[in-house]
Amino acid sequence: MAGIKPAFVTGATAKIKAGNITLAYAQDVSYNVTITTIPIETMGRYEVVTNEPVAYFVDGSLSVIRYTEAARNMDKTNPTGEGNGIGKWNLNGNAGEGSKGVNPGALIASETWDLEIFQKTDEGDVPAVVRLFDCRFTRKGGAINKRGVLVEQYAFNAILADDDSFDGSRSGDIDLS
Repeated sequence: MAGIKPAFVTGATAKIKAGNITLAYAQDVSYNVTITTIPIETMGRYEVVTNEPVAYFVDGSLSVIRYTEAARNMDKTNPTGEGNGIGKWNLNGNAGEGSKGVNPGALIASETWDLEIFQKTDEGDVPAVVRLFDCRFTRKGGAINKRGVLVEQYAFNAILADDDSFDGSRSGDIDLS
């Protein structure tokens, strides 16, 4: 089976986009979709008749290896580089849009953004494998140790999630038959 390449989405073949930017130094991304249900009970029965969905939640997190503009400028092959702090993130076409999501003075002006996970192939990017719509930051933190690099963690909530195997977006009619 020589010459056959695996088609798994791996960290080596994944490309992560938040809004309008590719998170080049994203270390990991995780997400959860939670459907809350309530038990429906009737008189005369001890068991639950059914569990019905009442809420849909999407949350997740991502980690980014940080570098500063000063460190980037030490790379003589790319002297025009900037740092990759959240204040440089152009999530919706506006420079610094990312920092509004964690800056108390700008929270009310922050906008939602979409997170997409692509798979890179020799022929180019495969259409998004996973899409999370209308994300908002809920937490920012960081960690560094003596032998490591500064890694910033961001938590977020989203409104909807879909992937390449189903359409989880709001568009389209729902057929309940």
